Amino acid sequence: MELQNLPMFREFSLVIESYKIESWQIVDFWDKVKLLKVVDNNVNYQSVYRLIIKLVKEGYLTVDIEKSRYGQKTYTESENLHTLRSKFCIESKLSLQRLTQKKKQFENKVIYLGDEIIALEELKEQFPDIQFKIEQLRQIKIGEINNLKVKIRAIESLIEYFF
Repeated sequence: MELQNLPMFREFSLVIESYKIESWQIVDFWDKVKLLKVVDNNVNYQSVYRLIIKLVKEGYLTVDIEKSRYGQKTYTESENLHTLRSKFCIESKLSLQRLTQKKKQFENKVIYLGDEIIALEELKEQFPDIQFKIEQLRQIKIGEINNLKVKIRAIESLIEYFF
């Protein structure tokens, strides 16, 4: 049976896509799979266990003999796991697209707020009696722009980290 057809493969692929596997025990895999809101039952646990055994047999994971203790095997990813990730793990590509879209939304909002700040400057001259309130609002908008710029830089850093 092909790996992708095994039970829990989709959830398991999200785990191997998101983490570097180094000196993990079965429970570490299971804990990460459960974070995906998988039902915590013996059937799902056994499916994850079988996937791990299959990945070892096919050379995607190796057993760390020195680190395995008390009958608990410890697993580390092999170079072959990168091939498996690129073949089946598409979630990061989708996440990257969503991040790029979010960055674009933030950039558009910065432009919109910049235009609003310019309009507020003009209003200060037209309404000198509420100039102080207009300036307060302008400062709030400037703060929003700065906050959005920080988010844009964070997204850019995250995108760079992907590559």
